[in-house]
Amino acid sequence: MAFRDERGVVYDPVPLPNHEVTAAVAVDARIVSRSTVRKAVPLYTGTDGAELAQQPRGHRRHWTDPQWLAFEEHRHVEAELLRDDEPTAAAMIVRPHNPAIR
Repeated sequence: MAFRDERGVVYDPVPLPNHEVTAAVAVDARIVSRSTVRKAVPLYTGTDGAELAQQPRGHRRHWTDPQWLAFEEHRHVEAELLRDDEPTAAAMIVRPHNPAIR
């Protein structure tokens, strides 16, 4: 990625010696270009609800009616599974701060 500040100066990120995730650039710099090309995800043509749920949101405008039905059914089943889970019990033991009190 290359960054440009408000004066038009372009900064190239410098790898930091301690392997941090962030790049050392000016605070007022903005991203002007990306060095990596994003892979385009092909449109999924099947009707598997779990696979449709993992597709990018932008693909939804290209879905057919059977795909929408499979997706909605998958969401409904997932919501039912989450709702049917029994709550887990919790126990809390409270001890006094003063050891003389028991």
